[in-house]
Amino acid sequence: MKRLKLQNKCLNGLMDGSALHVPSFWTWEILNTVAVVIKRKRITADSGKEFLVQLATFNIFVDEPPLIADFPRLHSLASNHQLTAYDVAYLDLAKRRSLPLATLDGDLTRAALAAGVKIL
Repeated sequence: MKRLKLQNKCLNGLMDGSALHVPSFWTWEILNTVAVVIKRKRITADSGKEFLVQLATFNIFVDEPPLIADFPRLHSLASNHQLTAYDVAYLDLAKRRSLPLATLDGDLTRAALAAGVKIL
């Protein structure tokens, strides 16, 4: 139920024109998810394409990938909070841009709150 409420909140925000900021690897996650659900015949290829076309109409900003010079700082952030690199990408983006973070992940929530990041 919590997941559905958070998804609805994010989707409603996008439909109202609010911006969503995502790490650079998010684009690959979306494309892979669509490919997998098509492969598993949960949706048709046309439906997948339609979803991607609709997604492109939203106000989504894809962050630049980190510089290699950022690796020590990002590694420290991951190590200090015992997070995966993927979770650190979201936490780092929220911290750098002073944005709230949409997550239901307990470890990421604890790390974000410890870092002073607001949780949606």
